[in-house]
Amino acid sequence: MRRHVILLLVPLLVTASCTDPVRKVSESSLRNATARGATEEMRGLGYTIRKGMRCRTLSADTMSVVRVQCLGRTTRDEPVRVDAVASDAGSAHPRQEFVITVSGREVVRTHCLGQGCQDRDR
Repeated sequence: MRRHVILLLVPLLVTASCTDPVRKVSESSLRNATARGATEEMRGLGYTIRKGMRCRTLSADTMSVVRVQCLGRTTRDEPVRVDAVASDAGSAHPRQEFVITVSGREVVRTHCLGQGCQDRDR
Protein backbone atom coordinates (compact mmCIF):
# COMPACT_ATOMS: atom_id res chain seq x y z
CA MET A 1 0.00 0.00 0.00
CA ARG A 2 2.75 2.40 0.97
CA ARG A 3 4.58 1.64 -2.27
CA HIS A 4 1.45 2.46 -4.30
CA VAL A 5 1.09 5.85 -2.60
CA ILE A 6 4.70 6.71 -3.39
CA LEU A 7 4.26 5.65 -7.02
CA LEU A 8 1.18 7.87 -7.30
CA LEU A 9 2.98 10.87 -5.80
CA VAL A 10 6.01 10.75 -8.12
CA PRO A 11 4.18 12.07 -11.26
CA LEU A 12 2.58 14.80 -9.17
CA LEU A 13 5.94 15.96 -7.84
CA VAL A 14 7.53 15.89 -11.29
CA THR A 15 4.70 17.99 -12.71
CA ALA A 16 4.84 20.48 -9.84
CA SER A 17 8.57 20.98 -10.31
CA CYS A 18 8.24 21.87 -14.02
CA THR A 19 8.01 25.63 -13.58
CA ASP A 20 10.40 27.84 -15.51
CA PRO A 21 12.92 29.37 -13.04
CA VAL A 22 13.90 32.09 -15.53
CA ARG A 23 10.27 33.15 -15.82
CA LYS A 24 9.94 33.40 -12.03
CA VAL A 25 13.04 35.58 -11.80
CA SER A 26 11.72 37.81 -14.60
CA GLU A 27 8.36 38.24 -12.85
CA SER A 28 9.81 39.12 -9.46
CA SER A 29 12.45 41.38 -11.02
CA LEU A 30 9.84 43.27 -13.01
CA ARG A 31 7.56 43.61 -9.97
CA ASN A 32 10.34 45.02 -7.80
CA ALA A 33 11.79 47.29 -10.50
CA THR A 34 8.33 48.61 -11.38
CA ALA A 35 7.48 49.47 -7.78
CA ARG A 36 10.81 51.21 -7.12
CA GLY A 37 11.03 52.92 -10.51
CA ALA A 38 7.43 54.17 -10.44
CA THR A 39 7.91 55.61 -6.95
CA GLU A 40 11.03 57.48 -8.13
CA GLU A 41 9.34 58.61 -11.35
CA MET A 42 6.32 59.90 -9.44
CA ARG A 43 8.54 61.76 -6.96
CA GLY A 44 10.15 63.53 -9.93
CA LEU A 45 6.68 64.66 -11.04
CA GLY A 46 5.79 66.00 -7.58
CA TYR A 47 3.79 63.01 -6.30
CA THR A 48 4.67 61.09 -3.16
CA ILE A 49 3.52 57.48 -2.95
CA ARG A 50 2.14 56.52 0.44
CA LYS A 51 3.29 53.17 1.91
CA GLY A 52 4.81 51.94 -1.35
CA MET A 53 3.20 50.13 -4.24
CA ARG A 54 1.49 46.72 -4.13
CA CYS A 55 2.38 44.76 -7.25
CA ARG A 56 1.16 41.51 -8.75
CA THR A 57 1.99 39.54 -11.85
CA LEU A 58 -0.84 39.21 -14.35
CA SER A 59 -1.21 36.13 -16.50
CA ALA A 60 0.55 36.37 -19.83
CA ASP A 61 -0.37 35.04 -23.23
CA THR A 62 3.10 33.58 -23.78
CA MET A 63 6.17 32.72 -21.75
CA SER A 64 8.07 35.62 -23.38
CA VAL A 65 5.67 38.30 -22.09
CA VAL A 66 5.56 39.35 -18.44
CA ARG A 67 2.82 41.70 -17.24
CA VAL A 68 2.81 43.44 -13.87
CA GLN A 69 0.29 45.76 -12.29
CA CYS A 70 1.07 47.91 -9.26
CA LEU A 71 -1.43 49.88 -7.19
CA GLY A 72 -0.89 52.56 -4.61
CA ARG A 73 -2.04 55.94 -3.37
CA THR A 74 -0.43 59.33 -3.22
CA THR A 75 -0.15 61.29 0.02
CA ARG A 76 -3.07 63.34 -1.39
CA ASP A 77 -5.05 60.05 -1.41
CA GLU A 78 -5.16 59.82 -5.22
CA PRO A 79 -5.18 56.28 -6.64
CA VAL A 80 -2.07 55.34 -8.64
CA ARG A 81 -1.88 52.46 -11.10
CA VAL A 82 1.20 51.25 -12.94
CA ASP A 83 0.97 48.77 -15.81
CA ALA A 84 4.26 47.22 -16.92
CA VAL A 85 4.85 44.88 -19.84
CA ALA A 86 8.12 43.19 -20.72
CA SER A 87 8.22 41.54 -24.14
CA ASP A 88 10.93 39.04 -25.03
CA ALA A 89 11.27 38.54 -21.27
CA GLY A 90 13.62 35.59 -21.67
CA SER A 91 16.09 37.53 -23.80
CA ALA A 92 19.11 39.57 -22.75
CA HIS A 93 17.35 42.78 -23.87
CA PRO A 94 13.61 42.65 -23.18
CA ARG A 95 11.41 45.47 -24.49
CA GLN A 96 9.53 47.19 -21.69
CA GLU A 97 6.69 49.66 -21.42
CA PHE A 98 5.39 51.37 -18.30
CA VAL A 99 2.16 53.35 -18.04
CA ILE A 100 1.36 55.28 -14.84
CA THR A 101 -2.05 56.77 -14.16
CA VAL A 102 -3.15 58.97 -11.27
CA SER A 103 -6.89 59.15 -10.62
CA GLY A 104 -7.41 57.55 -14.03
CA ARG A 105 -5.31 60.16 -15.90
CA GLU A 106 -2.20 58.96 -17.73
CA VAL A 107 0.83 60.86 -16.41
CA VAL A 108 3.69 58.70 -17.72
CA ARG A 109 4.19 56.36 -20.69
CA THR A 110 7.81 55.30 -21.07
CA HIS A 111 10.21 52.43 -21.76
CA CYS A 112 12.19 52.93 -18.53
CA LEU A 113 11.57 54.34 -15.06
CA GLY A 114 13.47 56.16 -12.35
CA GLN A 115 16.76 57.97 -12.07
CA GLY A 116 18.73 55.18 -13.73
CA CYS A 117 16.71 55.62 -16.91
CA GLN A 118 19.10 56.62 -19.71
CA ASP A 119 17.27 55.74 -22.90
CA ARG A 120 13.87 57.46 -22.75
CA ASP A 121 13.49 57.74 -26.53
CA ARG A 122 13.68 54.00 -27.41
